[in-house]
Amino acid sequence: MTDELIIKAFESVGIPKMQTTVYLDLLKNKESSATQVSKRTKMHRANVYDTLTKLKERNLVYLSTKEGKQVFAALPTDLILDEEKDRLESLKSAVDYIKTAYVSGQTPKVYILEGLKVIKSILFGLLEKKLDIWIYGLAENESVIKVLNDKLMHSFHIERIKKHIELKMLFYKLPDEEIKTLSNLKFTEARLLPKNQQSKESQITQIVCGDFVYITLWIHPIYTIVIENDILAKEYLNLYDILWDYSKKIV
Repeated sequence: MTDELIIKAFESVGIPKMQTTVYLDLLKNKESSATQVSKRTKMHRANVYDTLTKLKERNLVYLSTKEGKQVFAALPTDLILDEEKDRLESLKSAVDYIKTAYVSGQTPKVYILEGLKVIKSILFGLLEKKLDIWIYGLAENESVIKVLNDKLMHSFHIERIKKHIELKMLFYKLPDEEIKTLSNLKFTEARLLPKNQQSKESQITQIVCGDFVYITLWIHPIYTIVIENDILAKEYLNLYDILWDYSKKIV
C-alpha cells in the first residue's frame, strides 16, 4: 500500500494528512528530533513541532530526552485501531440509546408472531398496559372461535373491567344480540360497521392499544404483525373514530 492510500485511510478516521505524514516518517526513521523530521518531510519546523504535539496527544508518538534534546518515536499502529474500536462502541451505544429515548414514534418497530397462542398472550398483555383498547373486525373463522372462546373472553373481560379499561369494538358481521350483550358490559361499547364497510369474507382483525397496532391475519398459518409506533397508532385511531360515528349502535 502506498503512503497516499495510507494517508486517505487515516483521513477517513479523522487523522489529518500532515499528522499521518509525520507519523509515517517516524515509523521509517525511528527516534528523531523535530528538526530532523522537518528536513525529511520538507515541512516548516514550527508546523512539525505542532503536529508532533497533536500526535503525542493521540498517543501515537512518544517524547523523550536524548543527550539533552527532545526526540520523538512512533508508537504502534494498534493504538489507532483500539481508539477507533472504542469510538465505534461509543457510537453504537449512543445510537442504541437514541433509538429508545429520542425517536420513538418516528421509526416503527415491526415484527411478526405466529400461532394461536400468541393471540391469547396479546389479549392479556393488553391489560398490563392499562390503556383503552380498540378492536376492529373479527374474522368469521373456526380458528377465531376456538381462540376467542367464551371461557377465555370471560376471563379477559373480568380482568379488564376490574382495571377499568375501556374497550371499543367494531364488527364486520355479528348477530345483534351478541353486540347488545357486549355493549351491556361495563367499560365496553360494540357497534356494527355500515354495510358498505363490511367485508364479504373477513380475514383480518386489528387491535390498537397505546402505541401498539396488532394486525392478525386469519389464514394458515395464523400471523400477527406487531407495530410499535405512536404516529401510526394515532392514524388508526383517527380512522376508527370516523368509522365509529357511522357505525350502527345496537339497542
